[in-house]
Amino acid sequence: MPRTRSLAWSELKIGVLTIVAVTIAAMLIFSLTGTKGFAWQRYTLKTRFTNVAGLASGSPVRIAGVEVGTVTDVRLVGEAVDVTFQVNDRNRALITDKSVARLGSVSLLGQSAVDITPNAAGTPIPDWGYVPQGRPVAVMSDMTDSASQGIAELT
Repeated sequence: MPRTRSLAWSELKIGVLTIVAVTIAAMLIFSLTGTKGFAWQRYTLKTRFTNVAGLASGSPVRIAGVEVGTVTDVRLVGEAVDVTFQVNDRNRALITDKSVARLGSVSLLGQSAVDITPNAAGTPIPDWGYVPQGRPVAVMSDMTDSASQGIAELT
């Protein structure tokens, strides 16, 4: 009889150890995968652009060049494009009504990112609120169009 009691205790120890190991592994994976954080550490914001030029779901969101979140949805709404993104909650004080969202570039291959200028002077934007759009950054197609127009006028 004592043999079955010690066998049950050893099985219980192995089960508890397995659960603890899986929990620690999950916490490490979430903490090492970047700046996204856990679901309860993020909040959702929106912005509206006239042209998103290569921005897609999963693109990075940066504050002053530091990646703090990801784009979750890009939708065409009338003549504008609504961009929904999640940002780490510890950066809430830096994204205010005086901050500005612009399209930035991740690489020369055309992948875009949402760049937000930090401004702690304003009031923080609530969940699902809109970050004001800044002046659009010139893209390569705009420069080639203006160059071709200039060449056409010269000829």
